[in-house]
Amino acid sequence: MNELIKILSQISIFNGLSDEELKNIIPLLKTLTSPPETLIIKEGTEGDSMYIIKKGSVCVAKTENNRDYITLGNLYSGSYFGELSLIDNLPRSADVKTIEETEIFILDKKNFDELLKKNINIGYIFYRNCLNETFSRFRSLVSNFTFSQHILKEKSDILSEINEDLSSAQKIQKFFISQNLKDDDIFGGAAKFSYMYRPCIAIGGDFFSIEKLDNGFIGMIIADFEGHGITAALGTGVLKSVFSLAVKKLGMKPIRLMSFLNKHFIHVIKQLYATSYYALFDTENNKITMTKAGHYHPLVWKKKYNDFLEVDCGGIGLGIVPDGKYQQMQFDIEAGDKILFFTDGIIEQFNENNQMYSMKRLKFIFQDMIRKNEVAILNKMYEDLKAFSKVTSFDDDITLLLFEF
Repeated sequence: MNELIKILSQISIFNGLSDEELKNIIPLLKTLTSPPETLIIKEGTEGDSMYIIKKGSVCVAKTENNRDYITLGNLYSGSYFGELSLIDNLPRSADVKTIEETEIFILDKKNFDELLKKNINIGYIFYRNCLNETFSRFRSLVSNFTFSQHILKEKSDILSEINEDLSSAQKIQKFFISQNLKDDDIFGGAAKFSYMYRPCIAIGGDFFSIEKLDNGFIGMIIADFEGHGITAALGTGVLKSVFSLAVKKLGMKPIRLMSFLNKHFIHVIKQLYATSYYALFDTENNKITMTKAGHYHPLVWKKKYNDFLEVDCGGIGLGIVPDGKYQQMQFDIEAGDKILFFTDGIIEQFNENNQMYSMKRLKFIFQDMIRKNEVAILNKMYEDLKAFSKVTSFDDDITLLLFEF
């Protein structure tokens, strides 16, 4: 037991876990002993496990240009590989083959997921470490790239590595966004849900997630991290991990959930701030309860009034002060109502005349489309933004979420 704890404690993605928390992982480990020249991982196959070398060594290699087999390096006792398979099922990036008789521990993603659901602290520390490691590798590549007297091939190789890491970061971030949810999955057909996510560069700082809770309740969060790029994307990873775990226990109490997320950010990531909005849908009683953390209020269209509902609840952004105070408001949901959540990327976009798109314009366009019974509202909003700004790339990430009841 002590030997296993020592091995696990030296693995960076478990950094920060106590001995008691590491003990929870040990029963999940399966042992595999393989003779020399045994293929442990095949490049291109789906990843579903992490591997830790207890004794022996392996060779990591990959095929280049479909013909050249290139050795990337050897790993020895205490090393690990395949760790990102614990957060996604992306294809393996290389072959891993034993050099000598090797004893390996295998940690299965499915079993590990079950552990994370039951242990919030293990979950957010693990996801934080994974994101830190991924972006640390990326930063290392960028910092090593210089525009000095390198030959063209050397520059090309480094740029290829940077692009590969950016691609990996994009895939990880896509994992954090609820892309595969269908209307029936969310509201059982009682509402139509659509969204648009457009990061201004390869990876962004906007984030949203939807989680089904018990007894017909649904929790939805949208957030916008300060800035964009690597640092902001790291924040989305941390928020995804802690929200997915915390919402199961605190999702029915919006103010407590937002307070927990705020304290978590103060504790885990220093000097990274975000605005956020959380909505709790009660599909049985047709009600919604909302609380915000420094974020713009959504636009709530009430069909029976043929006008917008005035939304008013206060709350400071995440990560600013440890004892942030939050409020909530509740209202009924009726047939024909629509709710538009958004990040500030759309309303704060400027055009060539230094005019801002503005909340006023967004509200007018949304209202006009509703009254004209337009379909594909978000796509038409995006087209209006492009026509207004007349730019090929926007200044900030743009995220829109629309619920139509």
